[in-house]
Amino acid sequence: MSIRLSTLTVGLFALNLAHTAHAQAPHPMVPLVEGLAVVGSVREPAGDYESVRRVTAISSDRVAFTITADRPGETGEEPTQIQASRTVLLVDLKTARKLKPRISSGWNAEEIYPGTTTSQLSSAGLTELRATGHTSLTFIEDGTGGINASSAAFLEKLIEQGAGAVSADSAKKEVARAVAMGGAEFTVAGTMTLVEPGIVPVPILVNNAVLALPARHIRGKLTGEDGDRDAEMYVLDDLANPLLLQFRVGEDSMTVVRIDWPDASTVTAMESALAARKPVDVYGIYFAYNSAEIRPQSDSTLDAIATMMKRDPTWRLTVTGHTDNIGGDASNLALSQRRAASVKAALVSRGISADHLVTGGSGASAPKATNATLEGRAQNRRVELSRS
Repeated sequence: MSIRLSTLTVGLFALNLAHTAHAQAPHPMVPLVEGLAVVGSVREPAGDYESVRRVTAISSDRVAFTITADRPGETGEEPTQIQASRTVLLVDLKTARKLKPRISSGWNAEEIYPGTTTSQLSSAGLTELRATGHTSLTFIEDGTGGINASSAAFLEKLIEQGAGAVSADSAKKEVARAVAMGGAEFTVAGTMTLVEPGIVPVPILVNNAVLALPARHIRGKLTGEDGDRDAEMYVLDDLANPLLLQFRVGEDSMTVVRIDWPDASTVTAMESALAARKPVDVYGIYFAYNSAEIRPQSDSTLDAIATMMKRDPTWRLTVTGHTDNIGGDASNLALSQRRAASVKAALVSRGISADHLVTGGSGASAPKATNATLEGRAQNRRVELSRS
């Protein structure tokens, strides 16, 4: 799997969804609120995976985030579960010019990095883009779990000079593996410049509906001790929350495929559709990779469904799981069935009678969108509710 960011890629996807985008408000925003969850597909040398970054608390001077992900292991190994935290100062969200998207975990984790943001520009950076067409930016990659390029070269040199007990070829293979597993550490800086002068629509699944979010498309060459890296980004055009909707810096890249936050109108729309006996696709339920394990970020959605059912105890719902087409048909069907069963169990634990819930799975047989893109696959991974 690979992620390529280009005007053509985004333009074609926007064209395919033009009928949806035009039906929406011209400039929908994404509020920075507690419970906001941003799902990104991350590209690394070891493989691609999805991460969920969620706002857990907002105080007078800072915002706290958590991140969960299943990072790919080596061939044949189970993914590594990542659970980490990060706090960003509000002053940095307003003025910082350093962007540090990775959230660390483990012994070398630091919770606060003053002077940096996570996966967003600062308000000052976006303001400069709007006014001048360019902005200065420093991009910091931790390389957590690996080693940086300078360290790799140093180790190889030691072994080649006889400081180790293994051959230079073996050492280079091990060093390459270590770098690939964590991603090389680097810091690069430079100027990012607008590619188009105005707004570029970026369609993303937002609170169960595809919206064309307004973005600024920027590109530049960032320089560091380990060399130059080409960079390209799509930034949400919102001074209150200028999220990176897509970015690529060298070999590192991320594409946001889903955004959710607690919103009463979403719950109302879901309840109204079910009242009219129309099926509803629910995207705010998060599962572990290739698993029926429900992640804690799903609690607010499950609570809302349970509350809705308690308002009318006569309702009986069918819960149907759906997957994308990654993997075989038989395994996808079984996975979708297990996920539906997990949702039923979660609702029963919230006081819903098991007799009022029926489960089923369709695997990848009923896609909502193409499975050829990250965004399309995100739409296809869902739970469907219908009244029986």
